[in-house]
Amino acid sequence: MFWLVPLLIALASILQNALAMDFGTDRLFFWNLVSTYEAPHPGRPGPSPTTIFVLLATAGYGVRVRKWLSGDASSLIAAITLALTAATAMLVLFSSPTNTAVQIFSVSLPAAIATLLLAIAFLILHSRLLWIRSLTMRSGDWRIIRILVPVAVIVPVVPSILELVIGRYGLLPPLASEALVALCNILIVALVAYWAVIRVAHGQAAMGELSQALDHTTVVLTTPEGRITHWSAGCEQLYGWSSGEALAQNKYLLLRSQCRLDSATRGNRADGYELVEICRDGREISVLERTHQVESPGGPSVVLLKVTDITQRVAAVEALKVSQERLALATSAHELGVFEWDVPSGRLEWSPGTEQRLGLLPGTLSDFENWRTRVEPEDVQDILETLARTVRDRADKFSFRYRFLESQGGVRAVEGSSRAFYDAEGNLVRAVGVILDVTQREERESALRRREAQLRSVLETVPDAMVVLDEHGTIMQFSTAAEELWGYRAADVLGRSAQMLVPADRRAMHMASLNRYVKTGEGIIGEVLNSIAEAADGRRFPIELRTGVARSDGQTLLTVFVRNLAKQLATEERLSELSAEIAHVSRQSAMSELAADLAHELNQPLSATSNFLAAARMLIEKGESGERILELLRMGSEQTQRAGEIIRRMRAFMARGEVEMRTESVERTVRDAVDLVLVGTGQFHIRVSYELDAEAPFIFADRIQVQQVLVNLLRNSMEALRTSGPQDRNITISSRKLNDQMVEILVSDSGPGIPSHVLEQLFSRFTSTKGSGGGMGIGLSISKRIIEAHGGTLSAENRPEGGASFRFTLPAIEEGVE
Repeated sequence: MFWLVPLLIALASILQNALAMDFGTDRLFFWNLVSTYEAPHPGRPGPSPTTIFVLLATAGYGVRVRKWLSGDASSLIAAITLALTAATAMLVLFSSPTNTAVQIFSVSLPAAIATLLLAIAFLILHSRLLWIRSLTMRSGDWRIIRILVPVAVIVPVVPSILELVIGRYGLLPPLASEALVALCNILIVALVAYWAVIRVAHGQAAMGELSQALDHTTVVLTTPEGRITHWSAGCEQLYGWSSGEALAQNKYLLLRSQCRLDSATRGNRADGYELVEICRDGREISVLERTHQVESPGGPSVVLLKVTDITQRVAAVEALKVSQERLALATSAHELGVFEWDVPSGRLEWSPGTEQRLGLLPGTLSDFENWRTRVEPEDVQDILETLARTVRDRADKFSFRYRFLESQGGVRAVEGSSRAFYDAEGNLVRAVGVILDVTQREERESALRRREAQLRSVLETVPDAMVVLDEHGTIMQFSTAAEELWGYRAADVLGRSAQMLVPADRRAMHMASLNRYVKTGEGIIGEVLNSIAEAADGRRFPIELRTGVARSDGQTLLTVFVRNLAKQLATEERLSELSAEIAHVSRQSAMSELAADLAHELNQPLSATSNFLAAARMLIEKGESGERILELLRMGSEQTQRAGEIIRRMRAFMARGEVEMRTESVERTVRDAVDLVLVGTGQFHIRVSYELDAEAPFIFADRIQVQQVLVNLLRNSMEALRTSGPQDRNITISSRKLNDQMVEILVSDSGPGIPSHVLEQLFSRFTSTKGSGGGMGIGLSISKRIIEAHGGTLSAENRPEGGASFRFTLPAIEEGVE
């Protein structure tokens, strides 16, 4: 309401003057005093005060109360008020008091001064001190502006003052005076215009260059709300949006900006914000945006955004971060420790977890002295010597190995390397390196060294020779036993071909076997091979080879164990002769036991022959017919042949001939052995039955040795059956063909069986089934050796229904096979 009171007074005065009416407002206040003044309308404000009141009241009311005027409009009104007040003040100072026109538009000098101050105060208040800021700006034109403001106020008054002075003193005629004043005004205007044009031209040129330079930078001008008011060419190149497309758009919505910082730290970044923004083509870039608030004199403030593309820097930082994380993971996975040693201060810094992995508390190794107390004194001295050599040679790096002493008394082995840094005088000032706990590796290496020493000791003491070859047959190792076997020193054969160890006629065969294994992986390995070796002195000897393979780092190594068979073959030959002698003795022993039976059995055919011959002689003497005599002679001859067959079989069984492997009939071999054993045993009532397989008619064997086995088994069965009743004395001999091309022969009896304690060691020497009064106990042992020599097996078992069974196998052969 206070703003409206002067406005109403001014409006009333204007209406009364314009309409030539009297509203009576002139006499509302102090009329008795005001009416004494000589004026057309005492108490009524003149045109100038009225206009000033209207302007000031309108500006103040519109800006401060209803806010329907902008700051620019209010400043314009205040500027008009200031100009009007200045003009009225000039009328008061320089016009004649008797001039009626001047009196209408003039005001009192105190009122003019007060109005001037009010207008200036309004301008300052509503322009937010921007004019004063402009006057105090430390720019290149601040001195000119300070000089120009007083000149602009004073110079326009000079022609008027000059006109008053010329007119008052009559120095020139009125026409000349007006011409002079007009010339001065024109000159002032020309000078001001010239200066303004020159200044504007220079300013525009400088601003054009600056604007062109700035336009290629990535600069954005926005309102405080973010609307784009300027979009530089640099922004067009960076984002792909043209200036026409970007203007008036919200910058952060247009580019879908995302700040890398959280909301709690966004307001604290003095160096700008890191934003992730989307270009027009969809690319995602990272920028650093710096914000500056720019206050425009007489205009709204703008926000200057300086944008820097940091995509590559962010990518590099991310790559560095990933690399650091990867390095941290790698060092953690490999249990590497990173340290930095500041030599002058002795300070040690370790990567996280290093001290814990060494069994120490964090901070235990904070300096060199603490580290020194935790290391073996002998190792400390070695490291100090290494450091002295490194500094002396100005080496870039050095390696080390030492042992840590744990708090619990244990020891940890550590190794590593470090980069050395020197000052200008060549003194070591800093070292950065890594360490690795190699305790377990040291333990493994120590165990490996112990195993290698043990293996070397074994190989040096093992009686078999050892030769290590590569895939080309080159000798890599030659054991002590090999030196003794061949007569070569290891130094003489290492790196040479293994062919030198065998006779010349066998070298091609050995190399072919080696090449075949290298190409196909077949042969040699897992096989026991017999061959001939040649010693350094040319002596040949039989050997047995066993080969193993090892592959390491793409190289194949063959380890050949060689055994000298010379002594073994001699021993086996002696054993073979002894076995043959024992077998012969066994057969002799068997025949001695059969002698009585053979004598009784031979006596029968010989007695029968004698009787037949005596009968024939008697018939001849009586003169009988020849047919009867011939029959008796034939029968005598048969009995004689029978006795001869018995003797032939006994001689063949007793003979010590060479082993003869050939195709033999199973049935004939079995029946001949049975006939030999059953000679003279008819009084025992032993029944022999046969169950021979027709599918397996032949065996590949030495018939005499097989019959020796059958004789031993049959005699054992007969000895067991003598204790059984006459009706239970049965022996069954059967044969059948097995799937593995072998023929199995089974000899079973119905006797009491084999005692369990005898069955466990039945085939051992000097173990007999005949009791304390029986044989020598070597028959079954010889039988088992004979069968195994044929490639078969011999076993014994007790039958569930009673009695014992002996079964043995022999190689089968098909009929018609050579």
